[in-house]
Amino acid sequence: MNTNLNSIMLIKLLIISAFMFLSLGAKAAANPELWQYIQERMFEDKDIVEADFIKISGPKRASSGAQVPINIQLAAKEGIEIKQIFLIIDGNPVQHAATYQLTKSTQSLDLSTRIRMETDSFVRVVGESTDGKFYMNQVVIRASGGCSGYMDSSDPQHTADLGKILLKSSKDRFVTTRIKHPNFTGLMKDSINGWYVPEWYVNDVAFSYNGEKILIVKSGISISQDPYIKFKFKAKKSGKLTVLATDTKGETYTLEKIIFKVAS
Repeated sequence: MNTNLNSIMLIKLLIISAFMFLSLGAKAAANPELWQYIQERMFEDKDIVEADFIKISGPKRASSGAQVPINIQLAAKEGIEIKQIFLIIDGNPVQHAATYQLTKSTQSLDLSTRIRMETDSFVRVVGESTDGKFYMNQVVIRASGGCSGYMDSSDPQHTADLGKILLKSSKDRFVTTRIKHPNFTGLMKDSINGWYVPEWYVNDVAFSYNGEKILIVKSGISISQDPYIKFKFKAKKSGKLTVLATDTKGETYTLEKIIFKVAS
């Protein structure tokens, strides 16, 4: 009887210990203390207010750290014009993932992209207004291994159709772009010789409509392979959308296409 009782007590103790370990792990997964150092480095002494008119969302747990889908939304707010949005991943080797430079035609923003995440982290958007004020929103995403690891740098699939831009539009006014590019982070090791593969990624994508800039994306190593950008754009008249991308080797890739036909 005592043996059975001791066994039951041991099993209960192991179960409680396991739950405590998982609970502690969940709390420690995304480190909130990193933000104060990132904020000081990127924004110095600027006050950053948490706001609900700027939002970021993503999966609680990503299926792949190399392709994590996120969505950024900005609701037009009277008296506030956002000139740029910073995308920040607290736990990444390079926390500043991208900057989205907006125009008057992209103040009501609904943008989706895919990022790399090295570890569980807070992912933040910080919007800077034209009068120098800052607004923030954040989400916690669990993911790992998206920035580093091993790869075969000689695989021809990495550079197949290099720079090819896929561009399409939909009836609900979304523009979807994907640029064929390996986006090497500089933190990946070659599986053959173990050397670091030099960084090489798309660092600038500019969208223009009828010659007028509507959105500029300045990005770094935390954007996924084959950069993907989908955003809502309401054209006031028919015209052509031009995509101009540049990578860190100075190569440029461009595509121009009639995507909207607006009835006069």
